[in-house]
Amino acid sequence: MAGQVRVDNVDGGRNNQIMVSTAAAVALSALVLGQAAPRVAPPPASGPWRLLGAAVVSRPGKQLHFFRTAMAPNVLGVVARSSSTQPIRVHWWTYCEFESDDAMTEEHQDTITGVHSVVAYPPVLSGATLCYVAVTARVAGGGVAAAVFDY
Repeated sequence: MAGQVRVDNVDGGRNNQIMVSTAAAVALSALVLGQAAPRVAPPPASGPWRLLGAAVVSRPGKQLHFFRTAMAPNVLGVVARSSSTQPIRVHWWTYCEFESDDAMTEEHQDTITGVHSVVAYPPVLSGATLCYVAVTARVAGGGVAAAVFDY
C-alpha cells in the first residue's frame, strides 16, 4: 500500500474500504486546512535576492517562528509584512561560521518593530560558508508573513 492511505468506513454494519492516493489526500488537506503560500517581496536594497525556503504566515494574533540555512551568503535580509495597523515585532538571530564551528564563528541578534513592513539586514561573517537564521514575529491581533533572503 505504498503511496496510498487506507480509510475504513463503517456504514450500517458494512465495512467499506476506500483507497485514496497520498497525493489526493494531501491535496484535499491543503484545500480544507491551508491556504496558498504567502508572497513576501525581497528587501528593498538592490541585489540578486534569493528566497531561502518558503515564506511563513501566522494565524491572527499568533506568533510565528522558523529557521533557515544560508550557504555562503554575502548578505542576509529578513522581511516581515502585515496588513494590520498594529506594530510588527520581529526578533532575528544569526549564527555564521567559516568552514566549520572549529574555525571562525559569529553570532548576532536584534528585535525590531514597525507597521505594515519590517526589514532587517543581519550582519554576515566575512567569508562565511554557512549561516543559520532564526526568526520570530508577531502582530497583536493580526497576522504576519515573514521570509529570509540572501545573495
